Amino acid sequence: MRINVPKFAQAHFWDEPPAGVVEFWAFRYKPPCEKGDLLEFYFGGTKVAEATVAMVEARGFSQCEHSGKYKNSWKVFWLQESFKDLREGNESFDAPKI
Repeated sequence: MRINVPKFAQAHFWDEPPAGVVEFWAFRYKPPCEKGDLLEFYFGGTKVAEATVAMVEARGFSQCEHSGKYKNSWKVFWLQESFKDLREGNESFDAPKI
């Protein structure tokens, strides 16, 4: 599944989550993916990362532990160990490397 990361979220996208926190992307509607599917993250048409779906959660079950947002959103979770940063060697991407 392709996820186009909006400009306002691109810098924060690379922040490491606290230990024990599983990362997710929130959606207004049920996302077209299921456990085991590949997530592909794009910045302005350039693929910058990928991860494997660990779980899809319906609305109302959880929210962001940091902001308290997204309780009423569908969520796609991935495990950090499945996350691959694809920026290395990508000449068209100018964000700082971590």
